[in-house]
Amino acid sequence: MRYSIDHFWRQRFAQVRAQTPSTALPGWDAAPRHSSAFVEAALSLREDFDDLSQNVWLIAAPGAVGKSTLAKEICVATNAVYLDLATATTVAGNYLVGGLVKAGLWGAWQAGQSTLLVDALDEARLRVTQSSFEDFLADVANVAGTRGVPIVLLGRVNIVEEAWSILNEKSGLNPPIFDIELFQPELAKTFVGAAIERLAKLTDPKTGKRSYPHLEGALTAHHSVYEKAASSLVDHLTSETRADGRQFAGYAPVLEAVATVIASESNPAKIDDAVESIFKGQVLGRVTSEVMIREAGKLSNQLAATVSGLDPTGLYDAEEQLSRLACLVLGAGTPKMPTNLPQHAVAAYDEAVQSLLPQHPFLDSRTQKPAGAVFGACILAGALTGQDKEVVRAAERFASGGPNTPNPFLLTFYKQALNGKNVIPAEHVGLLYASLEATAGVGDVVRLTAEGEGSLEVEMSLSPQVGDEEVHEFTTIAGSELRFGRRVGGITVDAEDVDIELGEGGQLDLVAPVALKGRNLVLNCGELVVKADHSKADDHVVYIEAAQAMADAGLRPPTVRPGVKLQVAWPESKAYPWNHFASTGGEDPDPRMADAQRALRRLCIAFRSHSKGRLARYKGKVEHFRMTKGALGIALRDRLLADKVLTLEGAMYFLEPNVLGEMVGVSFQDLKLKHYSPQSRAYLQDVLDTLGH
Repeated sequence: MRYSIDHFWRQRFAQVRAQTPSTALPGWDAAPRHSSAFVEAALSLREDFDDLSQNVWLIAAPGAVGKSTLAKEICVATNAVYLDLATATTVAGNYLVGGLVKAGLWGAWQAGQSTLLVDALDEARLRVTQSSFEDFLADVANVAGTRGVPIVLLGRVNIVEEAWSILNEKSGLNPPIFDIELFQPELAKTFVGAAIERLAKLTDPKTGKRSYPHLEGALTAHHSVYEKAASSLVDHLTSETRADGRQFAGYAPVLEAVATVIASESNPAKIDDAVESIFKGQVLGRVTSEVMIREAGKLSNQLAATVSGLDPTGLYDAEEQLSRLACLVLGAGTPKMPTNLPQHAVAAYDEAVQSLLPQHPFLDSRTQKPAGAVFGACILAGALTGQDKEVVRAAERFASGGPNTPNPFLLTFYKQALNGKNVIPAEHVGLLYASLEATAGVGDVVRLTAEGEGSLEVEMSLSPQVGDEEVHEFTTIAGSELRFGRRVGGITVDAEDVDIELGEGGQLDLVAPVALKGRNLVLNCGELVVKADHSKADDHVVYIEAAQAMADAGLRPPTVRPGVKLQVAWPESKAYPWNHFASTGGEDPDPRMADAQRALRRLCIAFRSHSKGRLARYKGKVEHFRMTKGALGIALRDRLLADKVLTLEGAMYFLEPNVLGEMVGVSFQDLKLKHYSPQSRAYLQDVLDTLGH
């Protein structure tokens, strides 16, 4: 079935009538505007979450897929009211009831003549505690009632799945979940064409002048040229984006960036050259590079009219543009003038830059914020990898705090900015991992492992339901600190000499599986909630070990959701508020047995859920010295292979949990919690005996 606006939503919301609120409320919009450049993405109804008789519906998508645009267009077509929780007042219990009453919509709501599309669940969740968020969802369930007209909530995949669990557990609802699909090639070409048409009409709000003054006339005279360019770029994106690791061809912000490249070329005869240049490198990097090359050309032309004999080579290059954009967007740092600029050209150069920068295609001319996720990620990656420490710190704050949800393109641009290097500050690991998580779709498994002494070997992976695993590897700078934000999940860290900080104040969510071992642990939160993820993996354990742990003196005992196990181990873990969660496991007092137990645990918990539903690890990782740490580790691995606990299939090792329990006498969860049975001790003693220990 097609779940399009015309074939589905109009009929479903046929009884909804246009409303005129009596009071304007932040975030509430009863008459959002239609975008002439709108191209509708397809919706699919998730299997086993398809009960359309429910009065609460959910729409999920990875980051930067166009949830807000779709929500507004549904509202335009159906008269539903659009509610943006990113700009609304903080949500809590009775928020919707109070809002509907204050806006004068309560009567129409009760009559089934009004409904809401509630956008930005992610942003709302970041601003409130777990209990307040649950109270808000209880209010949603209560207000939805039995009217027959559903209320619709939109957010990224993780928050939608969490909302579904809360609505199901607390209110007995079984909401259907729609997933927004990425644009397929033909629709992507239509999207790029529509975006170019929109850019042709774009005006600077301050001057009223067209942002691309050449474009409207060029489109009329050379329409086939633009159509061919859009088609060629999308075809290339579709076939080549494996080099970038993700299906970027289907993301709306990428297609917007493609349209900007085409629109920025003022000479239609050179559009083919611009398109061809993008084919020669990684897609996202080339798309943004082409835009910056055009901007440098504009500045050269402007200077040529005011400064005679000036060589424009190297002026206003990509590095300088990104530095200036970062200073503008982040409000930090001071951009530097090019060193090869002669004195007589300085004033003219500065004037030209000041006139061009506010209209840079990377910026929204109305807000001076990044014009989409792709350009925002490019600016942020340049700031994080730059030399200006003030800008780096501002970029770290921007990426991790406040209302900013993770950018799904940051990881790609960050790696491009490293230019083949892989040594990074440990402080950036959490930001990059959050970026990878933001690309995850339904059923995708995202994991991080970090291990070592001083410096860490970091591996981030995304295992999709269909297709190849995506892996990113880094080494951290010795002496830096691992930092993770408000939501920490799918992470394994074994770093006795490294400090770890979790949270950014407010609530901290620990989403199993998590296994952390560090030196000094800082819990920067006022509330701690431990929960299971929504994968089918049976690995719902959070285990944290540290030499020292620091937390707010007023921190209360963690809220542990059903189905997940929390254990902590540090000197004060047997005191309030941790006493109910203090680890009951441990290693053997015999140093030889303790070594064997550590080797077994290190090897087994390194395995993670594979796209095929099995616990897997690449051969090179399992056989690396960091894993084996000598003869004992090798002997143990060989024994596990002989007993079929491990199997080697091509380039992958697989761990069989059932055989682990039968042969070794421990479960995967036992190892995470350091629970060793007498059978496991006997098994390990046998391995030690073969080595003559």
